[in-house]
Amino acid sequence: MKKISFFCILAFLFIAGCTQKKPIEKTILGMGTDYWLYPETLKGKVKEVKEQNYWAIEKDGKMTKGDLMTWKDLDSIGSTKNFVAYFDTAGVLTRIDRLDDDNSIRYSSIGIFENGRCIRMENKLKDSTYSYQILEYDNLGYFIGGSYYRPINDTLLSKAVLTHDGKGNYTKIESFNPKNERTSLRTLTLNNEGKVIDVKFFNKNDSLMANYINTYDDKGFIIRTQSIIENPRSTSTWDMKNLAYDDHGNLLECFSNIDDGKYKIMLVRSYIYY
Repeated sequence: MKKISFFCILAFLFIAGCTQKKPIEKTILGMGTDYWLYPETLKGKVKEVKEQNYWAIEKDGKMTKGDLMTWKDLDSIGSTKNFVAYFDTAGVLTRIDRLDDDNSIRYSSIGIFENGRCIRMENKLKDSTYSYQILEYDNLGYFIGGSYYRPINDTLLSKAVLTHDGKGNYTKIESFNPKNERTSLRTLTLNNEGKVIDVKFFNKNDSLMANYINTYDDKGFIIRTQSIIENPRSTSTWDMKNLAYDDHGNLLECFSNIDDGKYKIMLVRSYIYY
């Protein structure tokens, strides 16, 4: 279920999870993780999900995992990273660890809560905080943006504003620099089930930089993502096949065939439930 990441998206958007004022009573692998553009609703009361990516190899006529992909490998094909995400009993993201090549924690994003709401996310490298976010919500309790800081002198680095459809499905994400000048825009088109079927990335001049088109199966999993990059124009296609599910119906293994065999990778997940 891996999809291609596009350019360097603000760290703020990756780790600003915990989007509801009230308990959401379901676990969404989405905002706050690398799946923020294609959220996936997990089944059951998930406490922890670990995701790792391997080079895929064929064995006895079946695709299986080979060597664990390194951080550099994942960067080279535009993939999201290996991670462990942690949720509370209401399904709210409380922490996410990005994993290094030896499965150690490369860096973490940890939520600080007040009155049941995440008000701050701290990004830590080992025990040192290298950046943090102050989060903002609307009167419905949905996450609508916030500001991203460097701890030294509480220096403002950037901020973001998110627009949703009234049900918590995000349709527009705007990024701004410290001078309040818009630096990028992302628009999301949803289908009737609230799944993201089209994402467009625009630069500060509102010129189109890239377009993602997602196709889903009848279970709501992405089975194809096509990316169209502008200037210079190029296209890439990920075809995905889900191979195994656990007893709750959550994905355990997924094979991705990238650009007709240019790369082949195997996603493997494990879950801990409450």
